[in-house]
This record gives sequence, structure tokens and C-alpha cells, in this order.
Amino acid sequence: MATNKKQIGIWLDFKEAWLIILDGQKDAKPEIKHIQSEIEWGVPKGGSRSKAPWGPQSAINEQAFLARRKKAEKQYFEAILGAVDPQADELMLFGPAEAKIGLQQAIMNIKHFHPQVKSVHPADSMTQNQIVAAVKDFFNA
Repeated sequence: MATNKKQIGIWLDFKEAWLIILDGQKDAKPEIKHIQSEIEWGVPKGGSRSKAPWGPQSAINEQAFLARRKKAEKQYFEAILGAVDPQADELMLFGPAEAKIGLQQAIMNIKHFHPQVKSVHPADSMTQNQIVAAVKDFFNA
């Protein structure tokens, strides 16, 4: 790396996030952090049938499900941003899902967030080594 900037690549989907932290020193081993999300998956299921034959079925409360999911997403993004060093200079967000866009919007809503988002782009599911290589390639280019 030509510069001595602290750079962080964040690969994320709605299940987990990998933070790859490059401290700007050439040939230094990157620091790696892993964060699991607690976001509910799948389609909301439930409801119950009355005991009377052909009786009414109570439906699930979809609004409550969506509110829980939105709250879990917010907590997930806060956990990721809590793991980002405030002294970092640049961020790269990538991953297969829409989570990267949600994280970018969460960053934009923080007025005094220092690291600058350099890139938000799609990426397939990757192994940890592939994620590290992608972050190094991006910041070295």
C-alpha cells in the first residue's frame, strides 16, 4: 500500500458480516472481525384454527413480524458500525444481498461518521480468504 491509511472492507449479508481491517502497513496481516446477525429468516408462519370444524383461522400479525425484523436489522448495522474503528479513513461495502445498501444508508444517517465509503458493490458469497483478497485488491488498485 502506498498510503498509510486505515482501510476497512466489509462483506455482509443478512446472516453475517466480515470486517477486514488493513492498517496501511505493507505486508501486515489484516485484522479480521466476524459479526453474526439475529435477523429472523423466512416467511412469517403461524396462525391457528378454531376448534370448530371449518371455523375461522386467526392470521399472524405481519406488521409485528416486519417491525421485529426492522429492529433486528438496525441492531445488526449498529453492531457492525460499533466494530468499525472511528479512526479509519476508508470503507468498502460489498456482498450478495441488499444488506450493504441498508448499511450504507445507516452510515449516511450518522452525521459525524468519519470513515468515507469508497465503494458499494455486489459480490457473491465468498470464503474468508476470498474476502481478504478482494479487500486487499480493491485498496491496492
